[in-house]
Amino acid sequence: MAEEVTVLCEAEAKAGLAEVAVEVLGEVWEREEARVMAEAPEEAGDKVVVEPLLWCVPRGVSPLCGFCQRGEISLCENVTNGRLAPGMSIGFCRDTGGTWSDVFVAHGSQLYRVPDGVNDLNALMVEPFSSGLHPVLQNFPGDDETVLILGAGAIGLCVLASLRALGSRSRILVLARYAFQAEAAERLGASEVVPVSRGIDVFEEVAERTGARVMKPIVGRPIMVGGVDRTFECIGSTISIDNPLRMTRAGGRAVLVGMPGTTRLDWSSIFVKELEVCASLAYHRAEEYEGARQSTFEIAFRLMQQGKVKLDWMVTHTFRLRDYKRALEMLTHRGRHGVIKAAFVFDR
Repeated sequence: MAEEVTVLCEAEAKAGLAEVAVEVLGEVWEREEARVMAEAPEEAGDKVVVEPLLWCVPRGVSPLCGFCQRGEISLCENVTNGRLAPGMSIGFCRDTGGTWSDVFVAHGSQLYRVPDGVNDLNALMVEPFSSGLHPVLQNFPGDDETVLILGAGAIGLCVLASLRALGSRSRILVLARYAFQAEAAERLGASEVVPVSRGIDVFEEVAERTGARVMKPIVGRPIMVGGVDRTFECIGSTISIDNPLRMTRAGGRAVLVGMPGTTRLDWSSIFVKELEVCASLAYHRAEEYEGARQSTFEIAFRLMQQGKVKLDWMVTHTFRLRDYKRALEMLTHRGRHGVIKAAFVFDR
């Protein structure tokens, strides 16, 4: 695969530059593959995007595991088996390498030809958009619900874009840390943006907008009586995972999209409110949409073709690979530089 541009997958401000550099460069951590030119098996010169998951078929495993048979390839049980080294996706497997290079390896089953009417930068956004589209397809709210998206980074914005592209009329609140993120959320159809900064109590802000009450126990963090009907957590830190459990109303649903590492969590809110908590990982090929079972990437492309979503403007910064140190520094301090999504561009 000869590559033209690839997205940088940022660490959501969890680490400093040195830590990010080690994880990205040492473990070939990047995963959001973008516009490439296929040499095989597609016709030479075709524009394609790559679905990076290394499920049974790319691994040459037969018969397929039960999840892959159903198209739920993000849940593949053979990520350590087959003809490839262990790893869930391109960028996490030593045999495939990563996409910070002029060329990289992908299996034919992972390729999606870019359809007519989808420009290069929109095609570039198909993978991150699909990471927001999958949890929405699996947890679509009713029009009478109030939804809270925690985090207005690329994935949080893609969750918002997915909700509106799929026709949701729900009231959507978005927690945004930076002014440029708030502007992006408004552009994508947020009903209200709640600022996250020093001196602002986000619990009181959300409570005021939902008619909830904030209770402050003697020990522990605040908890709401009332709150939003559904939350999408899109950051993945200890606090951000805890907040939706405290801000979602009793009997509501908290959808965890951001992936944390090891974290300490107060589980009492889940029991006190009888919350439904579910997680979402990447995307798969078994989405129920318009009466048919389809892959998340196929739905993403269709929505772009239909003009229901346009995300090329979210690629705010591009770099040559030789400028990777500057790219990582800007990603680490995205608030200062106004970075939503960054990409490496390769000469062809």
